[in-house]
Amino acid sequence: MEYLSGFMALAFSAIFAASTTRRGGSLARSRVELALNGLDTVAVLVIARALMPWSEVPTLLWLVPVALFAAGVFGAVLRWAQLPALRTGRPRRRSIVYGVVHAVVVVLVVAVFLG
Repeated sequence: MEYLSGFMALAFSAIFAASTTRRGGSLARSRVELALNGLDTVAVLVIARALMPWSEVPTLLWLVPVALFAAGVFGAVLRWAQLPALRTGRPRRRSIVYGVVHAVVVVLVVAVFLG
């Protein structure tokens, strides 16, 4: 079961990296969504680091998700200016509330696993 967190880290990192490309643009339609996707990936990487038995798995299993996340951050920097701040077609208040609640929950989960 502890290996599941490693595969989740790989999957979330790949999804984040894909969301920064033009083809994966439907995964992040605004800057808020792109930032929250990155925050989700950081949270999953922290959880995987806390739960995986790293002495039993090769280092490559950790480097691949981290490298995918780094590629996603690079893509996000390139795509940032092209995205609207908030998702179009969604009420402004709903986008802001969703973003704040999402960020708070993710930060609390990370704090629990780091603490």
